[in-house]
Amino acid sequence: MDLDKVPLKYPGLKPWQIWVSESQERMTLAVEKNNWNRLKNLFTRRGVEATVIGEFTDSGRAVVKFKTKKIMDLKLQWLHEGFPKKRRKTKLIKRHYPEPKLIARENLTTELKQMLHQLNLSSFEFITKQYDHEVQGGSVIKPLQGKGEINGEATVMRPLFTSNKGVVLSQGVYPRYSLIDTYQMAANSLDTAVRNCVSAGANFNQIALLDNFCWCSSNDLQRLGELEQAAKACYDLATIYKTPFISGKDSMFNDFIGFDDKGKQVEISILPTLLISAIGIIDDITNSVSIDLKFPGDLIYILGETKDEELGGSEYYRMKGYIGNHVPQVDAVKNKKLYIALAKAIEQRLIASSIAVTRGGLAVALAKSALAGSLGLEVDLPCSGEGLFSESSGRVVVSINPKNKSQFEKIMAGNGCYLVGKVIRKPIKACL
Repeated sequence: MDLDKVPLKYPGLKPWQIWVSESQERMTLAVEKNNWNRLKNLFTRRGVEATVIGEFTDSGRAVVKFKTKKIMDLKLQWLHEGFPKKRRKTKLIKRHYPEPKLIARENLTTELKQMLHQLNLSSFEFITKQYDHEVQGGSVIKPLQGKGEINGEATVMRPLFTSNKGVVLSQGVYPRYSLIDTYQMAANSLDTAVRNCVSAGANFNQIALLDNFCWCSSNDLQRLGELEQAAKACYDLATIYKTPFISGKDSMFNDFIGFDDKGKQVEISILPTLLISAIGIIDDITNSVSIDLKFPGDLIYILGETKDEELGGSEYYRMKGYIGNHVPQVDAVKNKKLYIALAKAIEQRLIASSIAVTRGGLAVALAKSALAGSLGLEVDLPCSGEGLFSESSGRVVVSINPKNKSQFEKIMAGNGCYLVGKVIRKPIKACL
């Protein structure tokens, strides 16, 4: 390493300051020598500064120089293994909450309308429209989808106009699940990000992930134990789905200690939260699928299994003032088979609309699809009552042209594929 070659924001920095500085907006790259000129030209065309500051050797040592003078010369083995690892203790106490006993209702119309008004489920169009999502005209599927302009679950972009390949972006996040089980909180976040990505048309075998941990009180044994469980879930599911984590960020102490208006000390901590973002490749952007229902007469299918009792941490329980205990359990092996089959059906252009069932459950997913398409639907669902709002993982609602019925059901065979109804012309009426 030659520190005198490192670009500086201001003059006068000492060598050790250059070496340990944490200035932002910088990256280091490892580049083969024969590729350097091409890479440099690429950066130059885009007005990005790039500088060679050193090279790899086979000496087994890390050597840092400043104006030919060595300021550091250490064995790599010592750098990697010489420093003692910090040992942390954790504990994990399973929490239990009162299980609500809700009155069975035959008509859930009012319940659904109330659900659509919940902050986590209602439209955030006013936020979306504050940002430019038409950059260079590369938007294929935009944040607001269909005639009804409903917020979708994923977006698709076309980075290069010389290619029909596209990039799919999606997310998954369930902070309230961490009140019950941080392993399943993380597992559901990852599963949802992947499912949203595939539902929009991404190739299941070309998806990568990013993690954003926003934790609290990470020096607390319980919180550290919960963090360990969340990280384990990331490893377990990413290994099964073969979706590598390519980047991420963490913030471990989202806690506030202060005073209220009466001078009394207060402590506020966020819920342990993990946002998973997925980025996938779609080989042909014309295969992209949005959430809005397309044509009257199209058939509506539910993919995956609904478990009526999986309402723990759900938006429905939140609306009712409960937490519950039965958080959705992710079966990644089973879900993977379904996602691969769905991706195949999308690639063969058999899907008219597709929406992952996430927060709010089936009722909310169906309502969003209908509102986005300014159409209605008639369905006979396999769940009843509060099960309509169960947030069981691994589910997708799709609509297809009736002529594709046989081919679609053949592809989805063995993956929990249920014909539940059809699209009708009369639109449903609700405000998001």
